[in-house]
Amino acid sequence: MCKLRWVLSVVCLYCVGASAQGAPQVFVSTGSAGAIYSLNPVNGNLTQLVSTEGADYEGMVVAPDNAVADLPPADPAGTTHYLVYVCDPANSRIWRFDPAAPATLEKIYNGGALQNPQCGRITSTGDLVVSSTVAGSGLWVFSGITNIPLGSGVQTPTQLVGISGSGEGIAQKNIGDLLVVDRTNGNVLRTPLASPATTTFISGLSQPVGIARRGDGGVFVGNQGQHNVMQFDAQGANGTQCQTFGDADVPNFMQMALDNTLYVAVAGAQAGSVRSINANTCQAIQTYPVPNGAVGIALPPTMTAARTVTVSNGTVLLNFGFTAFELNQISGPCSGTVFAGLASPAAIYSLIGLSGTPADPAVNLGLDGFEVVFSTANLNGCNSASGANNFQVSDLVSPAVNNPEIVVCDDPNTNCQPSHTNLQQLGSWPIGGYLPADLTTGGAKSLRCNIFLVNARQMSTLPGQEVGTFCGFNPPVNNTFTGTLNSWNTAMASIVKSGSTVAVKFNLALGTNPNACRRGPFINDAVALLSIALVEDANGNPVFVPIMPGAHGSAGPITPLFNVDGSRQYAFNWDTSSCVMPSGQVQTCPLGKYSLSVQFLTNNTTGGAQSIYGAQTTIVQLR
Repeated sequence: MCKLRWVLSVVCLYCVGASAQGAPQVFVSTGSAGAIYSLNPVNGNLTQLVSTEGADYEGMVVAPDNAVADLPPADPAGTTHYLVYVCDPANSRIWRFDPAAPATLEKIYNGGALQNPQCGRITSTGDLVVSSTVAGSGLWVFSGITNIPLGSGVQTPTQLVGISGSGEGIAQKNIGDLLVVDRTNGNVLRTPLASPATTTFISGLSQPVGIARRGDGGVFVGNQGQHNVMQFDAQGANGTQCQTFGDADVPNFMQMALDNTLYVAVAGAQAGSVRSINANTCQAIQTYPVPNGAVGIALPPTMTAARTVTVSNGTVLLNFGFTAFELNQISGPCSGTVFAGLASPAAIYSLIGLSGTPADPAVNLGLDGFEVVFSTANLNGCNSASGANNFQVSDLVSPAVNNPEIVVCDDPNTNCQPSHTNLQQLGSWPIGGYLPADLTTGGAKSLRCNIFLVNARQMSTLPGQEVGTFCGFNPPVNNTFTGTLNSWNTAMASIVKSGSTVAVKFNLALGTNPNACRRGPFINDAVALLSIALVEDANGNPVFVPIMPGAHGSAGPITPLFNVDGSRQYAFNWDTSSCVMPSGQVQTCPLGKYSLSVQFLTNNTTGGAQSIYGAQTTIVQLR
């Protein structure tokens, strides 16, 4: 059985130098030719799945079939049940089918207020979002479609937001906002799902169609008027040409694989092709001929991305596109591979059931309703001096994941354990890093486990789980939270001499009435954890370095928990002369500004004004 201690931090999702391997299967639609193929990228073989006279199969997306109670696969490479959704804009229809039985082609939309639909993305809550090629129609959503069994028939969508032009491609940005291609006006628009309203994200394109997002947030857009694919950074700036095609070749829809391989559907003068591109380097990999002009692309969840470990300064960083895995403090032999695979929420619920924890899946925002599961089945050694693997993983999760926990399963997934019952948590850092909604967790464990995130449910009826109100940090630590989500006034940071001890203290009032913070009653049986990270170096440069505190104030760096004194005040004495760095080196904490975060392991608070992860944070400066 795997034993785990875990921490929350942020690792480098902008480190995109890993080689691309691609998907084992690609679905390709052919527009008015009315055919949908399955392409085997290993040998280039095409298998026709669907052929419908008069159909105009264009945009596609693969989605989990959460109406099917998947048995947990033996490892993340195991097949999870899924369906292919395809739009037919010429006939104002949307279809879905099981690729293992394509005769099950089901019409889920057959005209109405939504005209000329163009697929589409799946949200973390299992909704299908589609655009329309009709100018002004904008975005529409089929709520909870992945939970509706195949064969349920026509569904009714709801309009999210109108856009002035023709919508020809959708991607999801790192914080869950949608990026929509406006072909008419040559723009990419951005809109949040929670309160839809569009702003221009990229402009100056030439008849754009198709968009995909790399794991680090970089954006790729098909530029039909120039016969190329353009690349932009995560902010939609610094556009450069990634790939160019012949005058007769027109790029259409595209999709990014788990390992940052970009697949582009291309229509030629007589036939078409699928192009695979290493999105890390923009180098062309392969061209696969298609008998008709290729229009739509969809990737199944059957791929498992593998990364070979290579140690550098005691650390291994493995980038998987929309997710990353890092090993730290390696002091002995290290070899093997780490795998990242996809599972449907239905499969994750099955594993959660084995763990016995009340929780929900933490679906990856960039992966169309699927969740990443890491496997260390082929990892050998890579231990820290304590004999365990210290690791960190990074996922793109929804702000709804406000109470994150790890579940660890043995290789056959017959024994799964949640962190709050048998695993020892090391830390939780809700601010900093590269992308604002990256949730990164890690810890120390024995080998050969499957690891995934859950969103734990509050258990206020259990002992120690009373609903409470965080009353702010007590002197000598200042409260620097501005009142705006994920915003702190660093100029208000307490200034402390490096090498001294910082007394971090707070009270937790019973209930949700903030007036209780004045005189109580107070909760004294909660379990609270302190996490510390360097977020600005001595020169004022933004950084993100999670550290472990020294032994003063609690049981030490293995369990950085607060003590509760006689006045029901939670206290931790942070000895800044003893910081455990990611490399394992123990030293005086570097000069700079630090985030100090409190997270309640006993679910006394949920959500919270300061952080989407429910943590309470302030800033302290060492100088």
